Amino acid sequence: MMNSFRVTTALIKLSKLSSRKKIVQGGTSASKTFSILAILIDRSIRTDGLETSVVSESMPHLRRGAMKDFLKIMMSTGRFRDSQWNRSNYKYTFTNGSYIEFFSVDQPDKLRGARRNVLYINEANNVPFEAYNQLGTRTSGDIWIDFNPSEEFWAHTEVVTEDDSDFIILTYKDN
Repeated sequence: MMNSFRVTTALIKLSKLSSRKKIVQGGTSASKTFSILAILIDRSIRTDGLETSVVSESMPHLRRGAMKDFLKIMMSTGRFRDSQWNRSNYKYTFTNGSYIEFFSVDQPDKLRGARRNVLYINEANNVPFEAYNQLGTRTSGDIWIDFNPSEEFWAHTEVVTEDDSDFIILTYKDN
């Protein structure tokens, strides 16, 4: 499985986003999650001590989606080290002290807890605005927000209009 990772149009488009808040809309199989995680992994490897949180509606949702994709990317690129993956708190720590942690918004103590450098809210249309607000306030750097285009929600009405936001729509053709 080593070196089976490939660069997609989605990955290239997402890597060019420059605003602090990166809002990514796209349907199933548009490569949103996979591409964002690849960018976050690369940045974690290149930046000492970077603290990244990947958040979604529930732990089962994270395990089936973003966490599964994260592990697939790490293994396919030969970067995964079992000793660096804490299975009990869903946190991967890189050799340079950077980490990527996974938790859900149904854990209120996590929302008002620690600060981070980077936040990624996966399938944000299933996450309440108040949870985003609590997490975003405690994030010093980039905020990634992805979702399927089912209906308008807080990313469209509250965040996309802010000066520090990029908005992109990915399609199946981008992957």
